[in-house]
Amino acid sequence: MTSHDTIDCLNRVLEILERSFPQYILWGRPYIPAGRENVMQTIETIVTGQNALAERVSQLVFDSGGLPDHGKFPIEFTDTHDLGIDFLIEEAIDCLKQDIGDLEGCVEKLRVTPAAQALASEALGLTKGHLEQLEKLPHNPGAATVRGPQPVLNNN
Repeated sequence: MTSHDTIDCLNRVLEILERSFPQYILWGRPYIPAGRENVMQTIETIVTGQNALAERVSQLVFDSGGLPDHGKFPIEFTDTHDLGIDFLIEEAIDCLKQDIGDLEGCVEKLRVTPAAQALASEALGLTKGHLEQLEKLPHNPGAATVRGPQPVLNNN
């Protein structure tokens, strides 16, 4: 694998971490019904972990002679504005499952670059842990999917 390929893979890991659906949820101002505030605390914890690891990945890209490419949020995420947090958690679970598959591919591609592979493996483990966290959240079937006339909590 060339140095350029390694940097491309690391930038993909960086994009997965920094442009994940939980990252988007944090800034998307979802509808959070009373009693579900703990869900946003879980999202904040996930994002904090992603940001800490992304910083290390970004540094390795730079140290390898590349420029970190943080990517963009997928345009499909914009369809989720103002939706209820319970619906968004299900979406986040689906997105993290896809991210796990992408990270597994990165880990495999980076097998000849131990330092880079170690960070990709760490990102994979972190993402699997985040998936477990979201799957353990109490599910609220039948919850409102969109903002309604109920008071909305301030998420700022």
